[in-house]
Amino acid sequence: MAVDQEAAARAGVAYVHAGWGYGQPNSPVPEIVESPQELLQLLHPADSSEPFVEGSLV
Repeated sequence: MAVDQEAAARAGVAYVHAGWGYGQPNSPVPEIVESPQELLQLLHPADSSEPFVEGSLV
């Protein structure tokens, strides 16, 4: 939701909009992912050499 985007901006952290959730992102338009799987791919690209542990903080 837009309030999540604003909270991230105020906290100085990156924001990715969940396209399957509620609401539309504000401007500037953030990265938008359409599924949880797409979010995992964004957080841990296939070419990364580090292991991804599901449930961990990336």
